[in-house]
Amino acid sequence: MQLTYTDLLSNFRKGLRNGNWRKLRRLEKALFQASLWYSRRQGTILNELVVSKLSVLVAKLKATKGARIFKRGYEKAAALLSKGESVFVWAPSFKAWLKDPDYVFWLGMTR
Repeated sequence: MQLTYTDLLSNFRKGLRNGNWRKLRRLEKALFQASLWYSRRQGTILNELVVSKLSVLVAKLKATKGARIFKRGYEKAAALLSKGESVFVWAPSFKAWLKDPDYVFWLGMTR
């Protein structure tokens, strides 16, 4: 896998627009900016270690509010499914609810 300057720049701008840039730690920002500078001067970034670390940062920058809510809801649904069959004895339709995307999204919105 490789990252080009245009890829990094578009992800950087998206992160600035959606506010995820300010959520990154100082070292993550420094790595991203250094990689942006390097890719502009030298070309494509090919090092697998650097690309893997930048891929994590790109995913953080691209994350939307809805995706974060859905992920949190999915984690809650998985925790409820792992509780065992004791819950589903008195609420048999609850298992179907946990597979419904709308319900999972609602779970992610609740605290």
